[in-house]
Amino acid sequence: MELAEHDRQMLIEELISEFDGRLDGGRKNVLISQCPFCGHSGYKFGIYVGPEAKYKTFGSSNCFYCNKRFSNLKETLTALDRKDLIPKEVVELNGEDDELILPVDQDDEIDDSLIEITMPKGYKRAYKNRYLDRRDFEPDDYQYFPCGTTRGCNRRFDDYVLLEIRDKGRLVGFVGRHTWDKEDIEEYNYTHKYKIMRYRNSIDNGFSKLLYNIDAVIEYKTRCVILCEGAFDVIALTRKLELYDIPDIVPVCTFGKKISDTQIYKLQEKGVETVVIGYDVDAKDTIIRVAQTLDSYFDTFIADIPQNVGKDWDEMDEQQIYDVFCNNIKTIREFGLNV
Repeated sequence: MELAEHDRQMLIEELISEFDGRLDGGRKNVLISQCPFCGHSGYKFGIYVGPEAKYKTFGSSNCFYCNKRFSNLKETLTALDRKDLIPKEVVELNGEDDELILPVDQDDEIDDSLIEITMPKGYKRAYKNRYLDRRDFEPDDYQYFPCGTTRGCNRRFDDYVLLEIRDKGRLVGFVGRHTWDKEDIEEYNYTHKYKIMRYRNSIDNGFSKLLYNIDAVIEYKTRCVILCEGAFDVIALTRKLELYDIPDIVPVCTFGKKISDTQIYKLQEKGVETVVIGYDVDAKDTIIRVAQTLDSYFDTFIADIPQNVGKDWDEMDEQQIYDVFCNNIKTIREFGLNV
């Protein structure tokens, strides 16, 4: 039995008032300022109040820190010691008020803490670089996306360009891209014992906890983000759509076709409402799974890149990108019908 819209709104307002909560950017979750179970602050305990979805029911909840989870409204309100808020319809539907059994498995605890790192020895920021210029870098790109090289002072990173990853202004990681083309690296590796790694990235913080360009997302001002696979896709989209100083829509990178709970939380706490998945469309089933996960938290859409215009944003020109955003933004259902 579904709750009437009036009852849903009354319950949402009560939760916000009672637990010092707020709605996330997608208005699908009430985020409580302090988890009632582990005590961690920072709005990490969320109660789902969006429309019924395949993997989400109204009133289900979880903490992004201690991983306490409750599967429905009755369990959540009972655990919060607010049985008085359980609507009559829910009591009748669930039967007798059985004893609540709390989850005990805490192995999947989510930790979004990051340590500040230093760049490799010899690193110096660049404002001009032959490899990056070949990838159409412009002066604004060097300014907005800090990058550089070790200038031959660090053998491990010879022939690599390093892109800084920052979170709340702190250096928390870097992406190292070899300056050879992919085909040249593959040809070299085929005939040599010691292989060249196309990417040589930082290892201090797990990449599942990082989002490239997250500092460009302004809290409760950036309403839409475009999820990209790689850092160079973020830079290409920013350049080609001229998004340098436009906080309303921001490209960010998840480092592959995947999204973690920590990355979702980072977008939630920024107040993001809409997510457009801009991954390469060579693995559509994976994209759909990611979209279904995100749809419980945000209004989720997929940029369906036509196969004849290039594999990713970095390979497309401005007009092709505009055509995608004008004519090929699809809902999850629409995208799935084409798979």
